[in-house]
Amino acid sequence: MARLTLSSNLTRGYSETLDQQIRATHQGQAHFAHGGPFGATCHECIFWGYFQQHRDKAGNSTKITFRKGCAKYHALTGKHGAIVPANTSACRYFERKERENNGQ
Repeated sequence: MARLTLSSNLTRGYSETLDQQIRATHQGQAHFAHGGPFGATCHECIFWGYFQQHRDKAGNSTKITFRKGCAKYHALTGKHGAIVPANTSACRYFERKERENNGQ
């Protein structure tokens, strides 16, 4: 994708904060990055990672795979988005996972 260079006569259509959020967002995220709690990552969210069912032409489930994407993106769009890196900054739909090993 081509980037536009701003001349002195052009102004941004949005704020620096939104520009930074857009640049930090990965395809497949449910919303812009840096919208969740400070320092939170997608890996800490209940929506990161879900199981995808694969079906044959008859509609029978043939296998299930773990997908490292955003389940909220899938719920909102009905499509499987791109893989979202675990260390990506959290979006506004962030909900923290409960500790699996009770802090041990």
